[in-house]
Amino acid sequence: MTTTTKDSSRSAASALKRHWRAAGYSVSELVIVISIMGVLSGVTVGAFHQFLDGSKDALATARLEMLNQALHSFAQYNKELVYTRQDRAAEDERTVLRVLQYRGPTEDKAAIGSPYLDPMYNPLTSSADTTYRLRWTGRLYELLKPQTPGTGLLMNFEGTDFKGPPRPVDPADMLGN
Repeated sequence: MTTTTKDSSRSAASALKRHWRAAGYSVSELVIVISIMGVLSGVTVGAFHQFLDGSKDALATARLEMLNQALHSFAQYNKELVYTRQDRAAEDERTVLRVLQYRGPTEDKAAIGSPYLDPMYNPLTSSADTTYRLRWTGRLYELLKPQTPGTGLLMNFEGTDFKGPPRPVDPADMLGN
């Protein structure tokens, strides 16, 4: 009878050892799984980078259309806005932007439909060819993509270029009318 008890306790111990061994993963299995996860993450990061570039293009094009639509609205109620392009600095871009954002100080002096552009839009300027920029051509804005030289309004993709309104400026003073 003692032999059966010893045999049963040995079989229980060996079953317990087999259970613990079967429950874990070997080092080679872990290395293979981690390698596969690394390859998959590398592929998804590349796809995400392409997606991000596409969304930047779309946002920059939308901002370009916003500015040019404001120019068309200004032309409908006033006259076509023609302002000489100046390549040395972004003052021409800022001047046209402020004209589109201006609304007269009183209702009787305010132009119909003004302001044509959100007064909260205050972009910085840049000449870095690693960024998206909006350049004034003399009649419309154009989009400068990265690797294109030129100075213009800097496209900010975080939304921080929509902040407090600028100081009011009369377009007649700016354009010399």
